[in-house]
Amino acid sequence: MLLPNTGDLMQSMRSSHVLKSCEPEVFRILVQFLYTNRMNFESMPTSKLHEVLRTALKFQLPELAKGTEEHLMKTIDRRTVFEVLNIAVKFKRSELKNVCMAFIVQFEKELLNPNNPTIFLLTPGAMLTILKSDDLATKEIELFYVAAEWANSYLETSYEATANQAGSRSASVALAAAKGPYSTNKYSSSASLNSAMLTRKRATQVRRTALFVMEGIRYGLMTASELKSIESNGEWEHLIPQKCLADAWRIITFKQTGANADERLNLPVTQPRRRANVSRKKTDT
Repeated sequence: MLLPNTGDLMQSMRSSHVLKSCEPEVFRILVQFLYTNRMNFESMPTSKLHEVLRTALKFQLPELAKGTEEHLMKTIDRRTVFEVLNIAVKFKRSELKNVCMAFIVQFEKELLNPNNPTIFLLTPGAMLTILKSDDLATKEIELFYVAAEWANSYLETSYEATANQAGSRSASVALAAAKGPYSTNKYSSSASLNSAMLTRKRATQVRRTALFVMEGIRYGLMTASELKSIESNGEWEHLIPQKCLADAWRIITFKQTGANADERLNLPVTQPRRRANVSRKKTDT
């Protein structure tokens, strides 16, 4: 399919862009907007709206992008909010992100629950956005349970995808071997080595991503017993950044002893509470 150039999409017909891999529903929305300046998102799932927004941004159609965002904002519910947050974070749409976060805070108890299966839809960036929020009222240990469930699922899914890719590469090596000794000698050993290296590299990247997200937990706000419980749990040990643990124990120790910190060391001895928890604490007292 051919579309006008991005620089002046509605007026210039001299040059064109090839629109590759555009789904029919998305293309229909795009053409409808170009010729009628109207948008109809009726019955369109969130995944398709993601593609509409991506296409609108790619071809510099701010009105279509804005209309897509407004529709997403109006249709957010408990089932779709995490998918929409993924979109907002990916495309850096701050207004859409703020609407999603306000909805999540409003239904926090229901949504930020380890038993909520839609949590696993969150991308690393979206999960970290939630964990960095100051407006959450959930206790830190409970946020950890949610994040740990997400991280384990993310690691498992990513490792499976990596293994499947490695399997495809191994199949290519086997095919090369079937073509004869010359092909095998020349390509098989190097291909196998490259496959193993790529698999290991990908696994390392995935683990680093999970640990980076888990840094969003404010471990220093937990009690000593809570910190001990997660630290001693073998299922979570690989999910907790060691620096975060060290900082958390330092914060707890200074809190308990009231000792003065050595400013020359420049090490954290306090951790800011989330605003919602500060307000709740004042109300309780």
